[in-house]
Amino acid sequence: MRVTTPCVGLCSTTYGDPVCRGCKRFAHEIVDWNRYTEPQKAAVIARLAELQSLVVQRYLDCVDAERVEQALLRFGYRYRKDQPETSWVYDLLRQSQGRISQWAELGIRRTPEADALDGPALWEVIHREYLAVSEAHYERYFVQPLSFDD
Repeated sequence: MRVTTPCVGLCSTTYGDPVCRGCKRFAHEIVDWNRYTEPQKAAVIARLAELQSLVVQRYLDCVDAERVEQALLRFGYRYRKDQPETSWVYDLLRQSQGRISQWAELGIRRTPEADALDGPALWEVIHREYLAVSEAHYERYFVQPLSFDD
C-alpha cells in the first residue's frame, strides 16, 4: 500500500522550525520524505497518529466513528481512512478550526477537561499540545546533546 504524505499545506520548517506546525513531522522527514521507503513513511505516520491520539483523547471521545466520518465527507474535509478515529476527530477540528457546535450529532463527546472551552479555543489547545508533544519527541530522540553539556 502506498503511503501518502501527511502534509497539510502549512509548513513552518522553511522558516527554521525543527517540527512543522502543520503536519508535525520533523524537518528532516519533510526533506527526505520522497526518499523514504514505504515502511519508513508508515512509521512516521504511526508516530504522528499515536501522539495525536494522546492529546485528542484528553479532550474528546469518539463515540460514533461513522458519524465523524460522515461529517468529514459532508464538509468535504480531507482525512485518512486508514487512520484511527481519533485522527478523524483531529482532522475535523483542524479543518473546521473548532467551529463545531453540535458535538454529539457528530459522534463526539467532550471530556470534563474540554467543558470550559468553546470550539475554537479547544482546537487551539489541542493544536498547541500536539505540537508540544511532537517537539518533545524530537528533542528526546533526535537532538544530540553538546559534549560540554554532560
